[in-house]
Amino acid sequence: MGHAIQRLLKAYGLEEGYYAAAVATYWEELMGPAVARRTGEIKLDKGVLRIRIESAPLRQELSYGKDKIIQRLNGKLERRIIKEVQFIG
Repeated sequence: MGHAIQRLLKAYGLEEGYYAAAVATYWEELMGPAVARRTGEIKLDKGVLRIRIESAPLRQELSYGKDKIIQRLNGKLERRIIKEVQFIG
């Protein structure tokens, strides 16, 4: 993303909304269709990504790979936006 656009998003308080939408877009690509189908709401708030997963076993399985998920999403976003991931039911 261009530097000017980035500054505008930040100035108008739209940066997190933009990145939350980007995460939702990349989620299926990075996690696969099976996980994407079981994913509900995705929110980003002050570097904390909250992802609704209704399946307790899937939440547990994904929790083991939180660091890798953060790394892959931040890599896709080309910025260190996500600092923590929380899976909620």
